Amino acid sequence: MTVTEQAFAKINLYLDVVARRPDGYHDLVSVMQSVDLFDTLMLERTGEEIVLENDAGLPCDRRNLVYRAAEAFFAALGQQFGVRITLQKRIPMQAGLGGGSADAAATLRGLNRLAGAPFDTEQLCKIAAGVGADVPFCVVGGTRLCCGVGERMECVQNAHDPTVLVAMAGEGVSTPWAFAELDGRFGDFSACAAQADAQLPKILRSLASGKALLDRELLYNRFECVIEPQRPMITAVKRVMHDHGAICARMSGSGPSVFGLFADEQAAKAAREALLATGAKACLCRFEK
Repeated sequence: MTVTEQAFAKINLYLDVVARRPDGYHDLVSVMQSVDLFDTLMLERTGEEIVLENDAGLPCDRRNLVYRAAEAFFAALGQQFGVRITLQKRIPMQAGLGGGSADAAATLRGLNRLAGAPFDTEQLCKIAAGVGADVPFCVVGGTRLCCGVGERMECVQNAHDPTVLVAMAGEGVSTPWAFAELDGRFGDFSACAAQADAQLPKILRSLASGKALLDRELLYNRFECVIEPQRPMITAVKRVMHDHGAICARMSGSGPSVFGLFADEQAAKAAREALLATGAKACLCRFEK
């Protein structure tokens, strides 16, 4: 038996860090949105082992979230069957688009289908929380308010359907370094928490209204203040998007990818061509609901 799962990338329409936890992790507040840029995973029941193959030169052992997701699924199931997982990558890696988390989530969904659906969605999300912070969101996708380390989620009404341009230029970013920089700048993050409390109702109302696309004043990413000065290509990509009519352009996750929201698909296409001419990677997509 073989099943196929699509692993959708995510962008962060809003992302703030609101507390540093005693365990060294950080509490986040994020409005996550899945987009129809996706990897593909094919899962086939085989002998007795977990076998992972991919076309991107990624590790095929426990260093890969897909492999760890399979181990977590079988641990929760209480038994293991052999599976061959073939991963075809399209989502740029180390880009803040959640590609690894999406692949892990798709692995959980695929294994659940192969096993005869022993777990419901809520149970899959609990398994996912032990694999990685963004994995529970990637299990369900859509538009969701995610809090804590990603384990607390609420479905968000979203009436918007812009053309989305996702682009990446230059080298990746160390997420631990970025958090350390934020720690040094914001301390206990109490000011960040107050800002999030004030801003979130506005973005949630705008998403639900459907009367106008989100504007650049509503979307926010706390990581930009420490990462953008170190990665000037992020600023350059945002400028190209704005010059071609983007309503807003923001970094996703801890970067370095940037997404732009466009009301005009032709304008988005022109921005994509301009970015490709600079050597950046760029693709068009839509919200995945």
